[in-house]
Amino acid sequence: MRQVLIVDDEASIRNGLPMIIDWESLGYQIIDSAENGEVGLEKIRALKPDVVIADIKMPGKNGLEMVQAAIAEGLLFYAIILSGYSDFEYAKQALQLGAVTYLLKPIDEEELIDILTKIDQKAKTDHQKNQKNQLMDKLFGGDKTGVKQAQFIKLLRVPEEANGRKLFEKLSEQVTQAIPLIHRHHQYLVLLNEERFPDEEIDKWCCKLMKTEEVLISRWFLAQDNLKSLMVDIQTLSKLIFLYPNQVISHHVLETDHEGQNRLQIREELVTALLTNQPLQALITDYYQSFYQSLALEEEIKWQINGDIEWMHHQIQEKVALDVEWSADELHQQIFLAQTFPMLQAVISEKLKQWQATIASNLNQIDIINELIQYTKKHYKEDLTLKNIGEHFNYNSAYLGKKFRRETGMNYLAFLDKVRMEKAVEILRHSNLMVYEVAELVGYSNVDYFYKKFKQYHHVSPNEFRKNE
Repeated sequence: MRQVLIVDDEASIRNGLPMIIDWESLGYQIIDSAENGEVGLEKIRALKPDVVIADIKMPGKNGLEMVQAAIAEGLLFYAIILSGYSDFEYAKQALQLGAVTYLLKPIDEEELIDILTKIDQKAKTDHQKNQKNQLMDKLFGGDKTGVKQAQFIKLLRVPEEANGRKLFEKLSEQVTQAIPLIHRHHQYLVLLNEERFPDEEIDKWCCKLMKTEEVLISRWFLAQDNLKSLMVDIQTLSKLIFLYPNQVISHHVLETDHEGQNRLQIREELVTALLTNQPLQALITDYYQSFYQSLALEEEIKWQINGDIEWMHHQIQEKVALDVEWSADELHQQIFLAQTFPMLQAVISEKLKQWQATIASNLNQIDIINELIQYTKKHYKEDLTLKNIGEHFNYNSAYLGKKFRRETGMNYLAFLDKVRMEKAVEILRHSNLMVYEVAELVGYSNVDYFYKKFKQYHHVSPNEFRKNE
């Protein structure tokens, strides 16, 4: 409730004003009254009301002088000056004082309600602005004191361009107060509550409503303490964005048991797998996981991976005297330009698969072209490209294409068309399927393209072929 003091030399105003409207329904409570400006000033000092309603004409100190004196002493409140029509010009001086308005006598109930409603709205806006300014100084400025509005406080950070409106609305429903702030290209959401609201609930709503956005969530802290601790928490979490891009990162990450496999042991196993053409994926996953388990920071990760790649390359050269493709400067640049750990993983995974393909080919460990031919004959219905086949066999697609042409005398797509045309002939001979159905069965989604290819191989259209059989 906003507290109201009435100052008027007329007893009818002091006694009647409390009765003309329902003050409590508007959020106000009349706490006292005074018969002149001198007594009114003393009560303003003692009671510190939110609103003072004062007559402009009173014996001794008038209402305007009383308000000016109180403001000069640093006492803050909203003032409503009562005046008659004859005092209208004089009353307008009140507006120069700032948080002051005037109300003409006789008092109109609707006009009074309108003024009180506007004061309430302005007070709320002023409070929010003041609260935000205080929090900005406590979090990012020099103020080392806490806040008294609640027992506990938590801080969330999202990018400035992210749409955090739904998250703000949801969390506002869950805690005592949620206050949004903007600082240096980030949105911050300050949560105030009387108890530690479950972290799992906050994490859940962040994951649901922000999805692929970066969200950092501090721990709960005592609201009365120095709020710089919240920023330390956020800054600590921000160092993990490289590892966990576009995700919700909370203090739970820091409290997880991070004991895991030894990275140096894994890289030795990777060298063995590269040299013996064993499956790489599980080892590569373990290798990356070691960085998550140690919560390594971006620069540390990049330097360690750069060193591990150099070490593995040296081991390969030393063990099999084989010069696999290296391009050290280019790879070094790719490693240090990677913006996230998943991007860096893609670079390293591709390089290791290239190395394994080169080693396997040079050491004749597998007949990859025969494997490719058999795979094509089995999967000709699918959308086959050298790229996805290379991924299937852990081979570089360019290398695979060159090797296929060298050993078969034709490029891979021509071979794929040949296999499909042979299958199409079999189906046309032994079924009554429509031509477009035959096309789909042998891997062509475009029936016109199938007609063109069929005529190119068999010198007749599919229908003509069927008639001649």
